[in-house]
Amino acid sequence: MRSLLSGVTAADIRLDPFPHVVLSDVYDDETHRALNEGFPSFAQVGWADPNRKPGSNRRYQLSAWLIMNHSEMSPVWKEFVRRHSAPDWFAEVVALFRGHWPDALLRALDGDLLGHPMGRLLCDGYDRARILQDARAEVNTPVTAGPSSSRGPHLDTPNRLFTCLYYLRRPDDDAVGGDLELFRWKNGPVGIDGYEVPADAVEVVATIPYRSNQLVIFPQGIDALHGVSVRHPTPHIRQYVFISAEIATDWLGVG
Repeated sequence: MRSLLSGVTAADIRLDPFPHVVLSDVYDDETHRALNEGFPSFAQVGWADPNRKPGSNRRYQLSAWLIMNHSEMSPVWKEFVRRHSAPDWFAEVVALFRGHWPDALLRALDGDLLGHPMGRLLCDGYDRARILQDARAEVNTPVTAGPSSSRGPHLDTPNRLFTCLYYLRRPDDDAVGGDLELFRWKNGPVGIDGYEVPADAVEVVATIPYRSNQLVIFPQGIDALHGVSVRHPTPHIRQYVFISAEIATDWLGVG
């Protein structure tokens, strides 16, 4: 399993509205098809009770550690999440965005993102690892209660180091919306401690379609504002892989 970042260089980084990379047709058809067709079922990611219907446009996740130890997961999926929650993957991300990591984050890690004990979420703890990684299957449930966004403009958790999304849209998914939106502050950061930032404090700069076999990756930072566009009623599940790394300290702030 080659890295999602194979062949990606600093020349691929887009700077507006914050440093990020968008890459289409990441994997060859065979690998992409195996990952798409083998995506965990909702029963595996959410629950298996047929008498309980999930809420509309809700998010559920299945972490790399659980996938790696799940008897029903395919070998390609186990290798994929193992590869993208390992220290060598993290080193690739660090190298790609060299020069774009926030000073506050570097200070929180003694000046260098590398050279620290690494682990995986749910498997290891911060008592043994300085940085915990994850590569998890995530879904947004069908939209059954009117158009909605699974999450509006926001910053990710203040202990996160980077965010990577790899989309695995199903071939029959004809839903409207659910694209990734990138924002910029209108007049500087406000409301960063909330689940979402005030909608009138930001403006949309770019929209990245929810397209299968497409990747988006960016470092965490005070300007790394993003959200999901309104998704219209649909029976389809929105599915993707979320890859990240976190530390115990909430390093992100306005100062």
